[in-house]
Amino acid sequence: MRNTLAAPCAFCLTLLLAASPVLAAAKHFQASSDHFHDYAAKAAELYFKADQPEGKHVLNNLSSISAIYAEKAALVARLVDIQEHMTAKRDRVYSLDRIRDVKRQYALSLPQDIKLLSDLVEAQEDTAIRSLGNLVINEMRVFERNVDNL
Repeated sequence: MRNTLAAPCAFCLTLLLAASPVLAAAKHFQASSDHFHDYAAKAAELYFKADQPEGKHVLNNLSSISAIYAEKAALVARLVDIQEHMTAKRDRVYSLDRIRDVKRQYALSLPQDIKLLSDLVEAQEDTAIRSLGNLVINEMRVFERNVDNL
């Protein structure tokens, strides 16, 4: 009796493991969006406390990029959530095509944005700005990896 249940159990386990990354994808992107919103707010807060023009410039860029990527991550979260709830095969194919379009578009800009921000942050002497910049850059890398996994 154990042998007859082994194959169906293994099949169910395989399906569950294969589906779990897809089902959690929207949550990952929503978490990135939330993090980017927090970083944008922190950069804005530091901006008003900063005295040096160079620091204000970097904080302005951090705030802008964080806000932009918060919206990008929220968009992908919504698209993936919609795709996860599609039942018709034709609709699933259509939504996957739209997700692939977004993936291609983001794949072009993400490395350049990470490089630009890394160069700005590395030149900063203020540890608070540098720390926040590294958080934003790391979140961008997480976002990039999650987009690549779509």
